Amino acid sequence: PYRRQRQMCIRDSNRIIHKTLKNLPEQTHRIFEMSRFENKTVKEIADETNLTIKGVEYHITKALKALRINLKDYLPLFYFLFS
Repeated sequence: PYRRQRQMCIRDSNRIIHKTLKNLPEQTHRIFEMSRFENKTVKEIADETNLTIKGVEYHITKALKALRINLKDYLPLFYFLFS
């Protein structure tokens, strides 16, 4: 049962993450992907998108805030299942 709960938690949280990212403005979504999935630095992203470093940081913060809000019900469960 424990393993099944863990798998369900991962599946549900992945679904929420993908849905949240999909609903972000295109530029915010792209910048977050570059940062988290492509492991690019803020400077690299700024150079590539012609934004300032502060602009890139703004978009990353905006994405993280949306994820935190949408995953709020799962955070206590993560601590319990993955600790």
